[in-house]
Amino acid sequence: MIQQLKERIASGQLAPNTQLPSVRDLSANLHINPLTVAKAYQFLERDGFVEFRRGHGTFVVSGRKIPSLTEQKQLIQPAIDQVVSEAVHLGLSESQLHQFIQQAYAAKQK
Repeated sequence: MIQQLKERIASGQLAPNTQLPSVRDLSANLHINPLTVAKAYQFLERDGFVEFRRGHGTFVVSGRKIPSLTEQKQLIQPAIDQVVSEAVHLGLSESQLHQFIQQAYAAKQK
């Protein structure tokens, strides 16, 4: 969940000053313990992705700098590892995987 939120914030899918769901609402929607959500929000705040505004909620930080290439790699690496593992499991060649990624990337650019 932390990784997904970081990716959505870094990519701009969650714009600056966007209010995140309350701990209670998100835990109910995801069917997970509220303490897990609260801890995730604490990690995101520590890493500078969100800020807690007492009495108002948790918001995406405005003016966050564009992540460096190293930070971008750290954010996307878990997803890459998962996709490559699944491709190997399915018996896809590297070139087939590249083709699928190119197609998915092209579809997102539209």
